[in-house]
Amino acid sequence: MSTLTCRIVSPERPLFEGEVDRLVAPGAMGELGIYPLHAPLISKLGPGVLRLHQGSDVKRMAIRGGFVEVKDDDVILLVTHAVLPEDVDKHTAERDLANTIEELQHPSTQERFDELLEQRTWFEVCVRMHA
Repeated sequence: MSTLTCRIVSPERPLFEGEVDRLVAPGAMGELGIYPLHAPLISKLGPGVLRLHQGSDVKRMAIRGGFVEVKDDDVILLVTHAVLPEDVDKHTAERDLANTIEELQHPSTQERFDELLEQRTWFEVCVRMHA
């Protein structure tokens, strides 16, 4: 069976390098399923849970955005920010989500409203990673 070579890099550090059977990445317009022999692709990533499938093992990480390139069974993900499930305290993320939703009711400016929407999405991703 064919595999993909996958590299995930954030501004802080390399996050993953290895072979995967497939991966599911949060694209800006929906999830991207990437399998061996995938057509060449460059796409923007949105906030969501990235899933790397290696046999029956699935590695997950929450990413905030970035870009993915697929070419010749080689996948490179440049992510703006990423956290592993073990690095997220679900209760803290739930509290932060509730506080953000509350603050969304009465934002001080349009700019603050936009920031809060982005925060809400990020905290939802962090909470969902533990579901």
